[in-house]
Amino acid sequence: MKLNKNSISIIIPSINPNAWQKIIKNYQSKKVRVEIIFLGPENCNFPLPKNVKFIKTNFKVNQCLEIGLRCSSGYYMFQSADDILLKGSDDPLGDMVYAANLFPNNLICLKYATNGKILMRNEINLVPNHPKTLVPLLGILSKKIINEVGGYNKNYIGSYGDIDLYLRIKNSGYRYRWLDIYMDEYRPSNSSLGQLSYRYLGHDIKYLKYNWIKYNSKNKNYILRNQSLESFQPFDKKTLLSTEQGKGANKIFKFKLFIILMKYKIFRYGILVLYKIYRKYILKSNFY
Repeated sequence: MKLNKNSISIIIPSINPNAWQKIIKNYQSKKVRVEIIFLGPENCNFPLPKNVKFIKTNFKVNQCLEIGLRCSSGYYMFQSADDILLKGSDDPLGDMVYAANLFPNNLICLKYATNGKILMRNEINLVPNHPKTLVPLLGILSKKIINEVGGYNKNYIGSYGDIDLYLRIKNSGYRYRWLDIYMDEYRPSNSSLGQLSYRYLGHDIKYLKYNWIKYNSKNKNYILRNQSLESFQPFDKKTLLSTEQGKGANKIFKFKLFIILMKYKIFRYGILVLYKIYRKYILKSNFY
């Protein structure tokens, strides 16, 4: 069936159903059809609009995104979070889809803000002060692009799987095109790790840099590689909804006692230190 190009699906892994009403109100458009998919362990206590659906899962964030991607009905797909609002336009989603249709050979990207302050370009370099490591944080993906490069890499746990995906898209011939629209993340000063974040343990950013960053000894700067050091590891579609896959799927990370203890900073830091020692000296990993 041919998909309507004036349609977009918003994929949102979430552990905070209380924030959904605000998100639903913000993610509307008068120009295009919008589908919103929330994924997480708990549903909300109010009826959802027809264009919004909930998929119950306690899998890692990266697999939630892959599930949402495969269950989405829009021509375009965009990932978000339950603490992020769209700003910078009267109809952000409509303008995003319009730009994506107008420039099909570009990866349409948005700017990013925290508490209303838009990040500067240097702040989204993988290595600060090295502009050749610039990566987009928010990209609008068409089903065509996704079919060309594959979906999310199952070896990411909760973050940076999208950056890995964007870099693969760039290396397949697409160029980045930034819009003035931005995503504004509300980040309270007392914010702490959420349940779906407890399995990150510093893995994802190190894994991303290990695969995509290299040092140019001639120019004495860091640059992006033309391809990832390790090959892309796709999710198994047959067991996508039934089995947690890839890195970070160990059962210990779901134990209630572990989740409770991870709320305490001293325990988190202790776990991180042990994790680094384990990766460096036992696994002998190139990133730790």
